[in-house]
Amino acid sequence: MPFRLPPNRIPDPQIRVIVPHSGLNGFRFAVSSLWTALPQARALAWRLFLRDTRAAHRQSLLGYLWIILPPLVNTLVWVGLNHGGVVRIESGAVPYPVFVLVGTVLWAAFNGAIVATLGVVNDARGMLAKVNFPHESLVYTALLKAAVDAMIPALLLAPALWLYRVPLQFSALLFPLALLASLTLGLALGLALVPVASLYSDVGRAVQLVLRFGFFVTPVIFPLPAAGLARSLMLLNPLTPILVTGRTWLAGSGEAMPVAFVAIFAAALALAAIGLIFFKVVLPHLIERLSA
Repeated sequence: MPFRLPPNRIPDPQIRVIVPHSGLNGFRFAVSSLWTALPQARALAWRLFLRDTRAAHRQSLLGYLWIILPPLVNTLVWVGLNHGGVVRIESGAVPYPVFVLVGTVLWAAFNGAIVATLGVVNDARGMLAKVNFPHESLVYTALLKAAVDAMIPALLLAPALWLYRVPLQFSALLFPLALLASLTLGLALGLALVPVASLYSDVGRAVQLVLRFGFFVTPVIFPLPAAGLARSLMLLNPLTPILVTGRTWLAGSGEAMPVAFVAIFAAALALAAIGLIFFKVVLPHLIERLSA
């Protein structure tokens, strides 16, 4: 005979049924659960980060060197083009290799945070439908990946500054703040797009195209123009104040924008916090849609 649960049977308290919350209840639940589930989410994020990182580099000849190679190769390519006269880029008092490497590290942090955040739902689709866990741990894992992928190439900056005899100043201690601001801005934009990107793959492809174009409207490989349409266009880019200010702090020469830096960093922090709450509210509905 088939087993049937008696009508007077008390449900097992260990069994939790997750249903989407609606209206203000969804936001209240999201805010409260972000705090109450923080220890579990943090521990799970660390384990997922270790698992994904080991899996990504386990069957690779160069292993973890792939984290350093992309920004290093990008720097060498542009330095070679500039040295060979294919392009003519003046970097002022900062040696051009240092100039490009600093810009590439900050750009890679921003780019990596967006790409990693956009893929959190699709990469964990099978787990989301079967396992009950703090969903925000996926975002923490993406942020950890982007942070490590940014900080390891940043270690190249120390020998580059020494090799090209760039004197270190006290302001160089603020450079990690610029790295954090780049990561936060990428995280905020990624969280804003992840609900739509989870449903439509076109969004991820469109973001990749925008990022490729954005590389050339961000002063990564060339300085911010003094005037003209190019300067106005670059100043519309929220990453520009972060990048030029961080480069000035580290290399001691350039055009710093501390006021714009603080404003964009504060706005990115606020948008990232709001985006994380919105992610918690929307994700149960996305799981229903993706599982249908």
